Amino acid sequence: MVIKRSQNSRDWFLALGVLLALLTQLRSSVPILGPGEIFLACWLGIQGFQTLACPPQARGWAPVAMFWGLFAFALCLGLIHSIVSGFPLDSALVVHDVFADLLLIALCVLLAPVVADEERLRLLKTRVMIAGFAMLVLQLANAAGLFVLNSVDPWYWERLRGWTANPNQFALYCLLIGFLALHVAERGSRAGALAGWACGLLTLASGLLAMSNAYLLVAILGLGVLSAAKILRWMAREERRGFPATWLSVSLTAGMLYAGILMAPHWASEGDLIRSAGGVARDTRNELEDSTVRLVLWRQALKRGMESGMIGYGPGPHLEIPAVVLQGRRATDLPKNMMTPESGLAANFEAHNTVLELFVQGGLLAAGGFLCIVGLAIIRAFRAGFDALAAGLIAINVFGSFHVIFRHPFFWLLIVGALAARRSWAKSTATLRPLDAYSLLKPMRIIP
Repeated sequence: MVIKRSQNSRDWFLALGVLLALLTQLRSSVPILGPGEIFLACWLGIQGFQTLACPPQARGWAPVAMFWGLFAFALCLGLIHSIVSGFPLDSALVVHDVFADLLLIALCVLLAPVVADEERLRLLKTRVMIAGFAMLVLQLANAAGLFVLNSVDPWYWERLRGWTANPNQFALYCLLIGFLALHVAERGSRAGALAGWACGLLTLASGLLAMSNAYLLVAILGLGVLSAAKILRWMAREERRGFPATWLSVSLTAGMLYAGILMAPHWASEGDLIRSAGGVARDTRNELEDSTVRLVLWRQALKRGMESGMIGYGPGPHLEIPAVVLQGRRATDLPKNMMTPESGLAANFEAHNTVLELFVQGGLLAAGGFLCIVGLAIIRAFRAGFDALAAGLIAINVFGSFHVIFRHPFFWLLIVGALAARRSWAKSTATLRPLDAYSLLKPMRIIP
């Protein structure tokens, strides 16, 4: 009982750490140190001592160990290549990335006993959901002017960024909390499920205030994948009860097509209204500028990665700052707490794409390893019946095609939790029918 209470108390440090690490405007004058990093360091220290004293049973640890071993080797190889070839490096950013990677490795290692205990992991996810939603409410209240924090500016011109560095990071925060809440709702009681769905949908709706078109697309994608997964599981259950899944699928498809035809004019007019109000998407000019910057960065990242022989250049950003970005910084009305790299002798800009950024740093090994571990986590989440978690990972990684999400502790909490998920499929006890060999959903095994 005492051990359980101790675990429950220190897991609050982990929950607050992964959340506050995203709220970078709350950091002190030291850019790499903030309340999130302090909470994470406290949890890592306490958990590390207990792990050494009583080695726990690990589950799902092999893929994590293989990935981080491969990733460390790839970054070391890239750093050696940079030194040998004389490629200029920003030493401060290299050290920053090295410490960030070491923090993530320690986090993934010490999460092993947490994810091995299903009850402890469930409580941790619930606490992250509650604390994350509470922090979101505080950010919205701050943005509405109900209270003021002197060191924080929740607005990025007309876009909401809360206590994060920029609106895109706020959108990522809403994605992480939103789909985690939907995942908590999958395995909770009736009251817990209701609270999870409410927190999840309200959080995802709040992310629209960031006015990110990428966020809007990935949120719709994630909810669509979640809906499709739930429909497929329902169809599989009905088929095993004797109702042909083929007729179910035909009926559902016909119904959706009919509803789409009826609602198309309303959707078109509503879309025009949303755009004119500026509530979801930004104006076309700003969107074109962002798209141009991303295309320039992606081409530069591919070129740099190929020039390195697909080995990479080691830790740290290695791209030149686009001229459009430098020109935009000359404005006099910049928001407070703008965290942007300055031009120097060494290239120091990120690719705004997670896989391409890893390709520039660690070459094909780092980028390929990341894709493999993410794909494995999504597959294991689906097999365990965690449809919301799998859909959330898909949405978050698609969002990572426009931003770098690799070094967020919250992201790795979801990945490690998905890798450790146990398969929950059960064999059907239904009597086989003559046409079961041609059944649409026969390969699926769903909990009765």
